[in-house]
Amino acid sequence: MDSLHDPLVRDLAWAIGSPGLLDETWAAYSGRVVEDAWCRAQLKSCAQWLAALDIDPGSLHDFITQRPTRRLGLYFESLIAFFLAYIPDTQIIATNLQVQNAQRTLGEYDFLFRDIDGNICHWEAAVKFYLQAEPLSEQHAFIGRAVRDRLDIKLDRVFQHQLQIGHTPAGRAAMPDGLVLKKTQAFIKGYLFYPVTQAGKYFPITSIPGVSDNHLSGWWIHHPVGSMPQTTPTSCWIILPRICFLAPVRLEAEASVMGQAEICAALNAHFAISSESVHVIEIQRDMDNSWREATRGFVMCSKWPVIDT
Repeated sequence: MDSLHDPLVRDLAWAIGSPGLLDETWAAYSGRVVEDAWCRAQLKSCAQWLAALDIDPGSLHDFITQRPTRRLGLYFESLIAFFLAYIPDTQIIATNLQVQNAQRTLGEYDFLFRDIDGNICHWEAAVKFYLQAEPLSEQHAFIGRAVRDRLDIKLDRVFQHQLQIGHTPAGRAAMPDGLVLKKTQAFIKGYLFYPVTQAGKYFPITSIPGVSDNHLSGWWIHHPVGSMPQTTPTSCWIILPRICFLAPVRLEAEASVMGQAEICAALNAHFAISSESVHVIEIQRDMDNSWREATRGFVMCSKWPVIDT
């Protein structure tokens, strides 16, 4: 990914090869999670394709433009669709295929496709960002920026409902004629964010039931902040819009960035009129003088998680 420059191509590479959130060895998820080893192998095999796309990204940009959205999850699904369409000997059968019963929508298949071995596969895809709101190494301690979203509730729905839909009469009826599901798997990526201590550090937990020890992590802190947590005194900052949350940030040397005073002033101005969280990226100069992401985090309003933002 370090060699890629186009933001959409970097997001595509991240969607393919980044570590998943789920522990594929956990008994309750066994065989029902797309494995990190498979994702890494795909990223490696796609290296030349991604490099060519980085030089001429028009086809990817056109594909995404034809599916306009402000929702990060739908953008993530579009990247996966573009990727699946590229994999040799893989055929996409349907995306977002609704399952209905007596005029009522029961759910949908995010992705139905035939893999290289001829198996009919169903993927449920999601990209999620959860913050540790309690000092517990349990799924229910991690909630979304909108507090109705919680890691344990999300995963329960994925494994107890969404991945089961293909085994229901309505789910089988929605399948194209003659097709029988062979594999149903969750393709879930994202970050868990941990509270910053008084010393300006955060400590990811590496043993959460059902969560991969290799999950991506960041930090979170309440506003107001006197100074931002940083890994070096020369770090600078940018604020990311939601649609740009995926791949690690890379910016050209002349990009506009903020120092400590500027980022704190920007946060003060934001929270004076809004309670919505702010996603901030700590960036540092690379050897070629460009900017690279060092850490990422969320600044939350002072009342979070009591209020639903």
